[in-house]
Amino acid sequence: MITFNYHTHTTRCGHAFGSDEEYVLAAIKAGYKTLGFSDHAPYKNLPRRKINMHWSDLKDYLDSLNYLKEKYKDIINIKIGLESEFIPKEEIIKEKEELRSMVDYMILGQHYDDELLNGFFAFDHNSEEEILRYAYTLCEAVDTGLFSIIAHPDVIMTNQLEFSKSCEIAAHMIGKKAQEKNIPLELNVHGVYRGRTYNNRFNYPNYDFWKILSNYDVKAVVGVDAHKPEHILDFEIINEGIDALKDLPIKIIDEPFI
Repeated sequence: MITFNYHTHTTRCGHAFGSDEEYVLAAIKAGYKTLGFSDHAPYKNLPRRKINMHWSDLKDYLDSLNYLKEKYKDIINIKIGLESEFIPKEEIIKEKEELRSMVDYMILGQHYDDELLNGFFAFDHNSEEEILRYAYTLCEAVDTGLFSIIAHPDVIMTNQLEFSKSCEIAAHMIGKKAQEKNIPLELNVHGVYRGRTYNNRFNYPNYDFWKILSNYDVKAVVGVDAHKPEHILDFEIINEGIDALKDLPIKIIDEPFI
């Protein structure tokens, strides 16, 4: 049983459900020691895509979670974070540094393909070139030191039909970088809800991707990627995601570390 979760969304991203407090109460019911919120980070001057909160929602996000942090401080430890892409453009990097100063942590969730938020690495079928660009960008992001966790490193596999040479190279690049920077990789169990479509395995958590990652000295952190309060309590799904990789030598972090 996991005792914490650092990947929790809110309605501000436009595709999650339930109040902030409902997530906290679900985590308390589940027996978590720590609940970290990490809704999709906003952008000041870029077009909003459907997965990101508006910049105008940021103050309410911080105020609400700080209120809940204080209200439930004797019952559960609440951490305030953001899930963010990395876009290698100077003004956007400065914006991310500003956001990082406002929260307890940021997790790296690489979804977009460029600085105009075009393309969608995570849920489109990706070319060999796009898969490699995903890995290069992710590794560049880790080098900034802005991020505490690499969220769903294998999300690139969501709509891939085979584990190609570029997928193999990408997994090695990410594993090597995670080892070098000692940054945890998220074993994201949310993909279990999508079913078994990849060689009768989950597209993510992706067995072939993690088989390569497990060759490196890396640690995994289980991420619920909760979009509904009930996801926090869905230990059947959580355990199914963990068990999908149970025969791999993956070191899973079992205590809160942020």
